[in-house]
Amino acid sequence: METVTLAPAAGAGIGKQIADLLLADPEFLPAMVGALKGALSAESGFYCKATGMIEYAVDHKTRLNAVLATLAHMEGEPIKRIIHQHLGAGGALDIVGALRESPAVFAALEREMEKARWKGGRKAPKAVQPAETDAPSELPAE
Repeated sequence: METVTLAPAAGAGIGKQIADLLLADPEFLPAMVGALKGALSAESGFYCKATGMIEYAVDHKTRLNAVLATLAHMEGEPIKRIIHQHLGAGGALDIVGALRESPAVFAALEREMEKARWKGGRKAPKAVQPAETDAPSELPAE
């Protein structure tokens, strides 16, 4: 069996250390192949009231995910998950950074703020304007 290594850009953190240990185990790759073969023939069980028994049907979602993940890795483009953390000084959340980076987050915040302006399905009352009077703006001196 040939030696399997991680991609050059895999990093050097704990994930690489775990992967190195797994890849050093001769049973790891055959177990992965077995898991993939199991996923490619996945079925899900459900209770059928008519027969009173558990019946099984093809789990298309699991099978498709197994195919897509396998093809992605075979083609050299594994599924990438990017997590953006916006932390400012002292580990506090940098809300402005998050809003600047994502127009979708900004739009979602605007929608939530608009919802907050409504109370019980009714529009919040407008600010009360002081009534205009004909009284002089300055009081006479006594």
